[in-house]
Amino acid sequence: MKKPSSFSGYFKVIICCLLLSNFSALAQKTNIWIVRDAESSESILAANNNTVGLSNQGQDRAQALLKVLKHEKIQTIYIPTGKVANETVMPLSAKAKILARVYTDSVSAFVKKLTKNFQGTNVLIVAQYKDIMPLMSELGVSPPFTELNEEDYDLLFQITIDDNDRREIFVSNYGKKHHVTEIPQQYIIQRFNPSFIPPVNSH
Repeated sequence: MKKPSSFSGYFKVIICCLLLSNFSALAQKTNIWIVRDAESSESILAANNNTVGLSNQGQDRAQALLKVLKHEKIQTIYIPTGKVANETVMPLSAKAKILARVYTDSVSAFVKKLTKNFQGTNVLIVAQYKDIMPLMSELGVSPPFTELNEEDYDLLFQITIDDNDRREIFVSNYGKKHHVTEIPQQYIIQRFNPSFIPPVNSH
């Protein structure tokens, strides 16, 4: 009997790799990052109009946001109306070559649209500080805080939704320290990357 050729064996290996690759693509997580708009040059209330921009501190934070997310392959950016929100994502938007989408829906309607249309993708949302906890509740995770303080500017949240609809939340600080609310211990991770596995202690 003729033995199978080595070519046939290689062909089977290639087919298996392709199938595993397709399965992996289907099983990708949805990653949603949420930050508040960065520090503005005037009061928070004034920052909601289209004439007030970021302060120097806010511009530094926008650059810090680029630094922390530039390797996360962000595919969609959502912002509320206003110049401050747009300037918050401008460095990242330019680097990733993504035009930020403005949302005006209610939190509930926005989340329904988001989870329906962006499964398996990486999304950044900028929100006003009062909307961040309601956003998390609508996304199906327990918010780490009852509410945010208006001086909480450096908090970065990531919600992951896997293909079995399991949801997790991770919290970190980014850029120059500017917060009043401290992150509860159970939400802190060693590095802002949920795929990071700490090395096993060999002792």
